[in-house]
Amino acid sequence: MRCYKCNAVLSESEFCNKCGTDVAMYKKIIRSSEAHYNQGLLKAQARDLTGAADALRQSVKLNKNNTNARNLLGLVYFEMGEAVAALSQWVISKNLQPEKNIADNYLNDVRKNASKLEVINQTIKKYNQALTYAKQDSHDLAVIQLKKVLNMNPNLVKGYQLLALLYIENNEHDKAVKQLKKALTIDKNNPLTLQYLNEVNGVLNEKEKKVETKSRKTQERPNPKISGDDVIIPPTNYKDTNTGGLTILNVVIGIAIGIAAAWFLMLPAKEKELSMEYQKNFENTSSQLSSYGVQVSELEREKEELSNQIKSLQTELESYAAAPDVSAEYEKLLQAMQLYEQENYLEAAEVLVGVDEAFTQSEAYAAVYQQIRTDSVTRAIRQLYDTGYNQYRNQENYEAALESFQRAFLLDSNAVDSALLYYMGRCYQRLGDAEKGNECMDMVLERFPNDGFAKYARDYKTN
Repeated sequence: MRCYKCNAVLSESEFCNKCGTDVAMYKKIIRSSEAHYNQGLLKAQARDLTGAADALRQSVKLNKNNTNARNLLGLVYFEMGEAVAALSQWVISKNLQPEKNIADNYLNDVRKNASKLEVINQTIKKYNQALTYAKQDSHDLAVIQLKKVLNMNPNLVKGYQLLALLYIENNEHDKAVKQLKKALTIDKNNPLTLQYLNEVNGVLNEKEKKVETKSRKTQERPNPKISGDDVIIPPTNYKDTNTGGLTILNVVIGIAIGIAAAWFLMLPAKEKELSMEYQKNFENTSSQLSSYGVQVSELEREKEELSNQIKSLQTELESYAAAPDVSAEYEKLLQAMQLYEQENYLEAAEVLVGVDEAFTQSEAYAAVYQQIRTDSVTRAIRQLYDTGYNQYRNQENYEAALESFQRAFLLDSNAVDSALLYYMGRCYQRLGDAEKGNECMDMVLERFPNDGFAKYARDYKTN
């Protein structure tokens, strides 16, 4: 462990041996960070990814320079299907420890595999589209889109969770259980997945109890009892006086009576049985036909959707030559993030201004892009203004000052303030370009009519 002030190796003492700084609290913080890292490592090995991510986030919160925790956090995010969050952690780790950092290997693997970057981008887009379908109550379309997402990225836990919610909404609880169990194989202690699974199991248990209760009531029957009013017929004693011929006659008559009984008693029952069987077959056939009709309608809808997707892909392929290169755009974002972490806001802003905004289609990419771009551009404009003002006021180097003001204006013309526009106009005027100077003064008057520099702009605007 090294001193945070002079970078000297610390001993067991509560003070730095080199600079004398009190490092007791600093040691506690570093040890706590390492403890959270070890906890996160154990949970990650046990596939408790959510618990591991919580512990590792706490570790880097306590010690942002804990690159081991950042690298592991990136791996956990990647295993959960959160590729953009993983890349962010690895880039920050690389910036904090440029040499001998395993994050280099992770980033190089992603950079070299352009198809993997494209899959990541497409997965995010399709998941967001599925989420939009779900919010619009187009559950069938959302389910189809999510199945595509999970086919492309089978580790996306939140994809399984959303698909399970859609199945629950459609009362397909068995399918929901199947998706939630898949999510648990990736992240076995995810609290949201466990909550959904507990709710679904509760519903299924209630259904089973109702079925068992109904079956028990159907099977229960009262036991017959002999009451005092039942008549018991005693056996009759008689003397058999039949002869042989009479016996044969009785046999023939018995056969005839048996045939008649079969005709009048068994045939109606058989007819009734056949009728019931026919009715049952008819109902089954009707149900199958209805099901086939629904399947045909669904297949036709899927066919139409696939046709539209094919047309969309054809259009996309036709314009692919003009489309921005996926790996190049991600490379720009990674480069800008490194410059931003190094507090080199001017170069970071100039890199981000060169990124094609049409490429920022995924929600996660757009969020990172906008956050870094806004902060970098704001800081860079302030830095260029300070430089230009010093060149204008103290050095009287109007050409250099104008160049600084112009660079700031080109970064974001809508973000510059009245002071920058005013001094840029004065630089033009002092260099003999009155027309350009008047344009700057007009912008001050138009955008900031009540600002203090508006008065100066009116005074220095030439006719």
